[in-house]
Amino acid sequence: MASITDLKKTKIRLVLTIISITFFTIFLVYFLVRSLSNEEALHKSEVNSMNKKLKTLNERIGTLKLEYKRLNKVRDSLKYQVDYFWPMRSLIYNAKLRDQVGDALDLNPGDIAILKTDSSRVIVIDIKVGGNDLSYYVNYTVKTSKGELREVSPYEITKYTPKD
Repeated sequence: MASITDLKKTKIRLVLTIISITFFTIFLVYFLVRSLSNEEALHKSEVNSMNKKLKTLNERIGTLKLEYKRLNKVRDSLKYQVDYFWPMRSLIYNAKLRDQVGDALDLNPGDIAILKTDSSRVIVIDIKVGGNDLSYYVNYTVKTSKGELREVSPYEITKYTPKD
């Protein structure tokens, strides 16, 4: 059998063990609560930063919507203009082609020229450009001294240079 002193020592050890376990548990609970409060504060700061970002994104969406509406108005007004000219696109294309070809030619409307066939003076009235994907032609419309309009090719006409 154990003696009373041994029982007292065992009792003291047991009480010390219980006290140390209690302090350890309190210490552990304190650190858990502290870490949870730190996580909560961290979570609140993250939520605040996300709310700020969300607010700036909503403002940006508002400006983008206004820009979208403005661009739609511009597009619609341009579409109105295009719709007006769309039926005339082949005419516009041909006029542009005529002007490009005319820039490369020696004679322009209003110039005085000489017909090679009879050496008579004529005035260039217009340049005619026509054809399709496979062939094309370039002709001048000229007005003779008699007032007649004739259509001649560039090979039949030369530029008039007055003799001084």
